[in-house]
Amino acid sequence: DAALRRADYEPLNSFVVDTARLARKVLAGEVPNHKLATLARHFRCAHQPRHRAYADALAAADVLHHLIERVAGFGVTTLEDLLATSAARLDGSFTKIALTEDLPRTPGVYRFLGPRGDTLYVGVASDVRTRVRSYFYGDQRRGIRNLLRETQSITAESHACGLEAEVAEARAISRESPPYNRAGKRLVRWYVKFSFASTGARVGPCRVPRAGAGTYLGPLSSAREARGLIDALRDAFALHRCADPARCHNCVFEQLGVCAGQGPQQTAAVRAAASALVCAPAAALDALAARLKRLSSEQRFEEAEEVRRRALALERTITRVAEVRALLDAGEVVIAVDERLLLLRDAQLAAARDRSAASPDGGLELLRSTGHSVPVGRYVPGEIAREAGVIASWLRRNWERIELLSVSGTWAQAAGTRPGDRFVSAPRSAPGGERP
Repeated sequence: DAALRRADYEPLNSFVVDTARLARKVLAGEVPNHKLATLARHFRCAHQPRHRAYADALAAADVLHHLIERVAGFGVTTLEDLLATSAARLDGSFTKIALTEDLPRTPGVYRFLGPRGDTLYVGVASDVRTRVRSYFYGDQRRGIRNLLRETQSITAESHACGLEAEVAEARAISRESPPYNRAGKRLVRWYVKFSFASTGARVGPCRVPRAGAGTYLGPLSSAREARGLIDALRDAFALHRCADPARCHNCVFEQLGVCAGQGPQQTAAVRAAASALVCAPAAALDALAARLKRLSSEQRFEEAEEVRRRALALERTITRVAEVRALLDAGEVVIAVDERLLLLRDAQLAAARDRSAASPDGGLELLRSTGHSVPVGRYVPGEIAREAGVIASWLRRNWERIELLSVSGTWAQAAGTRPGDRFVSAPRSAPGGERP
């Protein structure tokens, strides 16, 4: 290629197999080093390197042929496999790459199955075959090594649209609870409740939201996440820090100025926090940013990092809940992605089908008549919260491909709840280059 460029020709752009790296992988412990002369002698090649271009090329070709024979015993039978072998683990599980031969190169959901046909892992990919084969090409995670050892078969189901595939994955994980999937198996059943009862305003975690009993943020995956968000709100507002604020009077937190105490002041603080989460999060996020800046300037970096993490979790939760809330308020939504029609109802994927050129409406009525979803009230139940989050995330990432055909309600989201990255970066290091 270098000679071609010097002569103003286009490079060959051919595939490159690094025989040195391949030899290190295949011949570990068999040879003292991996020089071309050593490898040629080890394999007793017909051509030996002589520090001349042609002789060395012939020797390298002979060595490559012997290395190909070696890796064939591990199931490497294609050029694609050979190019990835230098990064792969050539252990007993690599031969199972043959299980991927019939997998489709389309968007879809794949499953790793165990000896009894039980699902070990569920995943989604835009190219199923390429993604599944990548697990054999050097993924060093211990869980992946154990997964490949237990796997006896791999299946896949194709989907015409990426959204359908992601929703199918979420439903499969929720239904089958594969042991090697970490996310998506736990039902999200916790909320942050803002109560304005006559006995006093308060903020706390709860399991079941009730209409008319207050304002709720959620659902959340655990009580720990709910308490973390409450701590983030306490960093931004003078909220109570005791279990029963109605009985609290002149506590230490009130004396320190981080609690509004009893009466109208506490009610005003709780209402401000609830309002910030629902429609104007800037009030909470600006206060957290100011606190983060102050702690960093005082070189209290550990505290600053804790505030940053809580603020990031709060910011992302506000965005996620607002997106799902907007989907619920939209009611029945029909969108088109390329030639695929998708029906969203109650923040769920209710139906999908191809456009029909023979039908005057393109198949919309048939799409609506075949749609099925679980009725949802004001708050998303934990059983479908993951699916609603998957749909909202996919719509945000692929909005340029979407054609909106109809909306039965109002699909709108407060501008202040749009995704942000104010708290993604860690706090700056101390002056002089010192690390916090």
